[in-house]
Amino acid sequence: MFKSIIFIVSLLFCCQTFSAQADVQSWKSLSKEQQQVLASFENKWPELGANKQQKLVKGADNWLSMDASQRQQTSANYKKWQNLSPEKQAKLKVKYKDFKKLPKETQKQLRNTHKKFNSLSPEKRKKLKNKWKKLSPEQRNQLKAKMKLKRKGKH
Repeated sequence: MFKSIIFIVSLLFCCQTFSAQADVQSWKSLSKEQQQVLASFENKWPELGANKQQKLVKGADNWLSMDASQRQQTSANYKKWQNLSPEKQAKLKVKYKDFKKLPKETQKQLRNTHKKFNSLSPEKRKKLKNKWKKLSPEQRNQLKAKMKLKRKGKH
């Protein structure tokens, strides 16, 4: 169980950007809960840089703030991540970095659109996916532009 927690914490800090902290933390300065989550890092903790330590602590804090269902979902997502090829993981990391570069409002709109899509029935989602796949690249770009205008209220 704790190995999967460590993997999840590692995934969380890989997918997020944190500011570097100048000071290295001692293992004993961590709370007992943080130490428990990060137990597999205890022996090499002093060798880790301050930035890596801060990322791990932030990931541990994120894990500790989750309720049971959030932890279960995060574990399931991590298992899916582990099963992806390294190439697919690399592509997703690039997409995530690109997403984080977008304005906050655009990120919010995209999250809402994704949430709406996921709230559709599986049949409707499948229909939309198939419809999208049948479009030519030019048609997709036109639709994207149209949707962008609509979001900005210019349509």
